[in-house]
Amino acid sequence: MDALDLDTPAVYVDLDALERNIARMAEQSRRWGVTLRPHTKTHKIPEIARMQLAAGAAGITVAKIGEAEVLPGDDVLIAYPIMPQKLPRLRALARERRVTVVVDSVEAARGLPGVGAMVEVDIGVGRAGVATPEQVVAIAKACSEFRGLFYWPSWLDEDAFKKARVSVDRHLAALKEAGFEVPVVSGGSTPGAAKTPLIPATTEIRPGTYVFNDASCVATKLATAEECALRVLVTVVSTAVPGQCLVDGGSKTFSSYATVNAGTFGLFPDRPGWTMHKMNEEHGYVRIDAPAKIAEKVWAIPSHVCATVNMHDEIAYGRRGKVEGTWKVAARGRVR
Repeated sequence: MDALDLDTPAVYVDLDALERNIARMAEQSRRWGVTLRPHTKTHKIPEIARMQLAAGAAGITVAKIGEAEVLPGDDVLIAYPIMPQKLPRLRALARERRVTVVVDSVEAARGLPGVGAMVEVDIGVGRAGVATPEQVVAIAKACSEFRGLFYWPSWLDEDAFKKARVSVDRHLAALKEAGFEVPVVSGGSTPGAAKTPLIPATTEIRPGTYVFNDASCVATKLATAEECALRVLVTVVSTAVPGQCLVDGGSKTFSSYATVNAGTFGLFPDRPGWTMHKMNEEHGYVRIDAPAKIAEKVWAIPSHVCATVNMHDEIAYGRRGKVEGTWKVAARGRVR
């Protein structure tokens, strides 16, 4: 079946691009001297997680326990502040797999007896994580089994990474002085992966978006359009407004995320003069530089692929524009 024959809106993954992305990050991680623990919140698909593990990933990262319950991997990091009421499910997971959680408070650490934990530190992002070495040591002491330090670099630039190194080194020195060994220092998002050597203490990274890439990666020169493995097929459904067409994918297809530094909602690789400037739930508003045709199908690269995937029950895949099968998005909606 030709991918253009899919009923729209439809999500399609090019296996050649996907495999190249997986292999490239695995090789880069080896070159940087760090372990790769990909964040599976991007794809939420067991088959892709197995591909990453087969390529050399040491384990997987998930955002929530619900994702860990349906995704493979003998070594799972739950990269989210976990509360004590989740303890029964954590213990059930830990009976068959090595599970590590992330905490940034003494209360959370004390509420998870018998669970391995890493302490999250804030290196300048301002989301979660403690700021001072004293806090880090106090939380480490409250952990049943302290396993290391965790940071999230997000979109920090090179100067911020250099400042973050000073912070991470201070935390590590305080932990060492308090008698702790720190076997793991976990960091690295997709935009921050290449800057990993700027924080030499880092032992593992957790990029996620790289597996597909998206329009934000293209806009920030982290990837090319050809390296975007996931595309959304949409159909032109209206040309009634001059200079504009509507496509049958809106925020319930793409999500409401805009492209980083661009303010648009996706990229049309085969239509460089098209710009999706607005979305409703089921409508994508596209400025066009030439007349569009009713019922024509076009490919769009989503702005933020992680959120796009979570909007869909299944994703088609194949090579060279052909459909070879579909994957169930098994961890879709697993937010608990």
